[in-house]
Amino acid sequence: MFTRRDVLAGATVAVAASTAGCSAIPFIGDEPLEFEATQTTVPASTRDETGYEEQGVTENVIERTFEVGGQSQDVIVTNWQAEYDKAIEVSDIADAPVEQSARAAIFTVLSTPQVSVLGQSFNPIEDMDSSELAGRVEGNFESLENLEQVGEEGALVAGQETTAGEFSADAQLSEAPVDIELALHITEAVEVGEDFVVTVGAYPRRVGEVERENVFSMMEAVEQGE
Repeated sequence: MFTRRDVLAGATVAVAASTAGCSAIPFIGDEPLEFEATQTTVPASTRDETGYEEQGVTENVIERTFEVGGQSQDVIVTNWQAEYDKAIEVSDIADAPVEQSARAAIFTVLSTPQVSVLGQSFNPIEDMDSSELAGRVEGNFESLENLEQVGEEGALVAGQETTAGEFSADAQLSEAPVDIELALHITEAVEVGEDFVVTVGAYPRRVGEVERENVFSMMEAVEQGE
């Protein structure tokens, strides 16, 4: 069953897993190295324009110990994720006489610190393309099938130029027993302040004429701060 939590969890694991790959961090001292991203969200004015509602802004803390030159270096990384969704009439997205709505359009913003030590970033998400990010998302839940990349294009995230990969997948709504074709847009990381920011948008392809524009509007409007 496809749910907003599915895409959120998959996207979170993509960022968390990449953060856990910071294995080249040099040994600095006995104290843990701590890095925390700044909350990055979509402003209320843009949410009002697109019809999306905020479902939560939460932190995700990753703790790892790396062996560096025979010594152990503890690293604590705090990522932030903001999640939004929108109700869509089931009759608009499936061939089924179902008179109800489902929160079938989602948008997620993830911010992760650069993990900068001695002037060098050790967060590998900086170099991951959208297909790599999509692979991490797909590998962490079973509700999506036949995920494939169908294109890519330029996008603005928080005013920064990046590439957004477009993907297609088959899914089943959790709120109604109907199958849908899902469109996903996953942006490559952009540098915002001292963080890297990734966005994931997903919606039933049948409402793509409207929701695609909404997703790209939210990408561009992303901003740091509570």
